[in-house]
Amino acid sequence: NDPYLWWAILVSNWAHFAASTVRLYTRPGAIRNWPVLTLVFPVVAVAAVTGVLILGDYAGRYLFALYLVWSPYHYSRQAHGLSLMYAYRSGCSLDATARRLLLWVCLVPFFWTLLHPNGGLSLVLPRSLYAAFPLRVALMQTLTVLSLAGPVALVFWLRSRRVQGLPLISLVVIVSNAIWWSVFNYFNAFVWATVFHGLQYLAIVSIFHVKDETRRAPNARGWFFHTATFYLTCLVLGWVLFFRWPQAYWLLGFPIMQSGLLVTAIINIHHFIVDAFIWRLRRDPNYQNVVDAPIEATVAHG
Repeated sequence: NDPYLWWAILVSNWAHFAASTVRLYTRPGAIRNWPVLTLVFPVVAVAAVTGVLILGDYAGRYLFALYLVWSPYHYSRQAHGLSLMYAYRSGCSLDATARRLLLWVCLVPFFWTLLHPNGGLSLVLPRSLYAAFPLRVALMQTLTVLSLAGPVALVFWLRSRRVQGLPLISLVVIVSNAIWWSVFNYFNAFVWATVFHGLQYLAIVSIFHVKDETRRAPNARGWFFHTATFYLTCLVLGWVLFFRWPQAYWLLGFPIMQSGLLVTAIINIHHFIVDAFIWRLRRDPNYQNVVDAPIEATVAHG
């Protein structure tokens, strides 16, 4: 019932989902490099949500469950990616073992959501299964402790190996993701995690976009112009996708509530898959933005 929540979701969450699409299509050679992702996948996504609406609630339950399960996994993986990025920029060199441990620490909140009776799996599994699982509450409490204590333990483990510790901002990213799920109730966690996740994402993707644009045309326009045009484009596209698209289904005779929920689900799934492509750093211009060094040098020394 918060009158400001809709605006908070619009300027952060909806805009951030649109940002991955804007980032995809503004990258030079995107259609040539990813023809299926850029030309075929959007059509498949529209066809999928339309088909599910035609089939009814039974099919919609599985699509929405996929979204609810995938979202906290996506947040955990973003926490892992951002913490690694900040670690690299601070000069912290992590070997394969440390990176693997960092990933597992970031994934603990995701495992916690799988056990929650309001989580995505509860839409496709019998509710009685959660009540019949006697260790569920104890296991969730253990995961809550691990989600908060794990990052601290990892820092001490790195220091025991005389490795430079993770920077404070990396720890803040990891712990904040854990706090959303362990402190708030499940619904509020989903709402506020998406809001703050969106703010994080918009800040990072805007920096990458501006660096790419100024690198291509350093004397054409300043950083403010590129930032403003990128964000305004994301804002308008987010409003169209989340507000006008469900209204189109409503005008075609589908229930507005189901239309909104399923459109939200498919936009999330589209965003998750697009992110898997546009944030691949190896041998990619994004890598230069992370380390602020020429691509050839970083690859050669990697």
